Amino acid sequence: MTNGKPIRRIGVHVPADGLSRQETLDLVRRAEELGYESIWAGESWGFDAFTTLAWLAGQTTRIGIGTHIATMFSRTPAMTAQSAASLDSISGGRLTLGLGTSGPIVVEHWHGQRWEQPLQRTREFVDIVRLALSGERVDHDGKVFRLRGFRLRDEPPRSKVPVMLASIGPRNVELTGELAEGWLPIFLRMDSLPEMQALLATGAARAGRDASAIEIAPAMLAAASERAPEAARDMARAHIAFYAGGMGTFYNRMLQRFGWTQEAERINREWARPNREGRPAAAATVSDEMLDSTSAVGTPAHARERLEAAYAAGVTLPVLMFPHGADAALIGDTLGALAPSRW
Repeated sequence: MTNGKPIRRIGVHVPADGLSRQETLDLVRRAEELGYESIWAGESWGFDAFTTLAWLAGQTTRIGIGTHIATMFSRTPAMTAQSAASLDSISGGRLTLGLGTSGPIVVEHWHGQRWEQPLQRTREFVDIVRLALSGERVDHDGKVFRLRGFRLRDEPPRSKVPVMLASIGPRNVELTGELAEGWLPIFLRMDSLPEMQALLATGAARAGRDASAIEIAPAMLAAASERAPEAARDMARAHIAFYAGGMGTFYNRMLQRFGWTQEAERINREWARPNREGRPAAAATVSDEMLDSTSAVGTPAHARERLEAAYAAGVTLPVLMFPHGADAALIGDTLGALAPSRW
């Protein structure tokens, strides 16, 4: 408690690039000291999440660790269960397993796998991982996976590791409500959260689960700077434009479902111009409304205000994600300005 108020629950996404190993370690240790609840690592096309988190878990003591996300097309569910059990053991039971299907560009172009049956794959994948982590033998005869006689040789430290899903489309969000302990959205429009919660509740009802217990942990771009708040906001605009214009269609469609159809379509057009000529215009298309509805960027006071708005909307665990281009100084300023122990 601080001044009679509960300490805010906030996670931190470890930057995928731009920091040295030592700077990354310093960031994570400082986050632990400042009271952040968890650190999260992705893997897109950089270092993998499990190895990165194992390294960080060995050099921290309290802070939670989460995969953000481990992809379900680049690994088998059995291998994922092995990795999760190993990491949960190394960390002393601090793991949250964040999973996602990614998209066709990543799955087919980078991993050489066919993009097919993502919903069914998710359902079976989670079931298999959960059963394996329980210590039971896995015999699974599904539409996507068929396993016989798989059992973890080493007893998992916990029989149930929390599973959270990164889902975008409506049916996938419903499936998250049905299967997972938590939801990991990105670029979530906060005033659209009630609609998303209704989808989670629909899925939860199918499984007889309590929807109110589902963690809502959106990745929120965060950059808080007294010295250059507009530069911080511009970095975030460029980051959103990169996802909406350069990472396939899923993110763009999501922004359109959130009511930003004209902006999303223009980002696509500008991004498609040859020789990267349209990228500045694509970034400029990200409006203040879009930025402030999804992110916590600008002055420290403004960033805290946007985090407060996220909590008021129903977010339970915002995960701060630093925009592309943020250096160690800006990240450090942001960590300090938004530290849970300082609110």
